[in-house]
Amino acid sequence: MNLLSRFGGRIWDPWREIGQLQNEMNRMLAGARAQNAYGQREFPPVNLYVNDQDLLLTLELAGIDPAQVDVTVTGDSVAIRGERPADAVKTGENFHRRERPTGQFSREVQLPFEVDPSKTEAAYEKGVLKVRMARPESLKPRKVTVKSA
Repeated sequence: MNLLSRFGGRIWDPWREIGQLQNEMNRMLAGARAQNAYGQREFPPVNLYVNDQDLLLTLELAGIDPAQVDVTVTGDSVAIRGERPADAVKTGENFHRRERPTGQFSREVQLPFEVDPSKTEAAYEKGVLKVRMARPESLKPRKVTVKSA
């Protein structure tokens, strides 16, 4: 038995094997980035936008009563807590697929700097909660004029 017949008619290439392994690892890790230590995706998903004046935190909360959501801002973090009720299942019906999480949730997001909790506003529109947090005046960037002597 020669080498060509042993490897299906092609010569074994360790670099090709390493490349295939690397591609497989990249594919596996890409899915794991959005998951927490328990293998579940964080809920609710958030985006955090920053500018010189304030921060904007957006959270997807479709199907959740905004009156049942608690937002707490403390220094350089914001905590969001609430509950998504389970969908009612009628007699004789069963889930074929169930991906939307239900029950209580809690997210704490570390902010890049301290914010002024007294100047925080939250609004809920089309299933998205928007929390705008103002940067304190003392932390806002200031343009300094250079004087010539």
